[in-house]
Amino acid sequence: MLIYLVLSGCDGVSGLRLEVIEKPSLEKAFAYIKESLISKDYLVVFGECYVEYEGRGSSRLTSGERMLIVKQDGAVLLHRPEGYSPVNWQPSTSSIEIRLLHDGKLLITAIRSRPREILRIYFTNIEAVIKGRLNDNGEFVMYLSEAEIRDIIYDNPEILEKGLRIVEKEKPIDIGYIDLFGYDINGNPVIIELKRVPASKEAVRQLYSYIVQYEKKYGIKPRGILVAPAFYKSAIDVAEKMGIEWKEINIQKLWRMKKKRHEKEVSTLDRFLKRR
Repeated sequence: MLIYLVLSGCDGVSGLRLEVIEKPSLEKAFAYIKESLISKDYLVVFGECYVEYEGRGSSRLTSGERMLIVKQDGAVLLHRPEGYSPVNWQPSTSSIEIRLLHDGKLLITAIRSRPREILRIYFTNIEAVIKGRLNDNGEFVMYLSEAEIRDIIYDNPEILEKGLRIVEKEKPIDIGYIDLFGYDINGNPVIIELKRVPASKEAVRQLYSYIVQYEKKYGIKPRGILVAPAFYKSAIDVAEKMGIEWKEINIQKLWRMKKKRHEKEVSTLDRFLKRR
């Protein structure tokens, strides 16, 4: 049985279209899965299978009912009924092949070139197959967003440098917005560019363009500090050539600072309300 599901999106109109086939024969499942692999759909297969792996080691998983996931980029994960981690997986694949064997099994082979790894999944029975396309342009934020990092440093400039005084967030300049602007202990203007991911040489060039524009507008060359949790070597090389400073921050430490401050504010509010 083939079922079409349409899940409404946030606007109530657009949505995710899924195709579900229940209790297919292995012959029908073969054609359906093959079409999905060619189309690079998101694929989920429920059924009974056993597994053979060879690569950096070797293993065999005897027969059981499991869930196979093939993502749109070719990543493969095989899950057992319990536990959050897959029992077998390929984080990336060079190719995924499917064959219908003479002994009545359906074989899916996931091959990874570097390092050379081969994952063979033999299905003896398939209960259901789901396929569809997922669109995901969301941003994954680990601990803190860039705006949250900016606000924490704005309130605690000593994180970067003793005597630093930050006077403005998102300071407009002709070619964009400066994340943080302030003055060092000697009164020199300071432009701070923030990144919540490892900084690249493009981030260095972005900051340098702000420095050039500020000097052109105000007649004073400011210091430039690039702040990020890590830096690519190419970024450090370019920064040194351009005379730009760089400062590494610990995102998890900033997150704990924010959490501690929030807990303190909640505690203070509770005490205030109890006194009323």
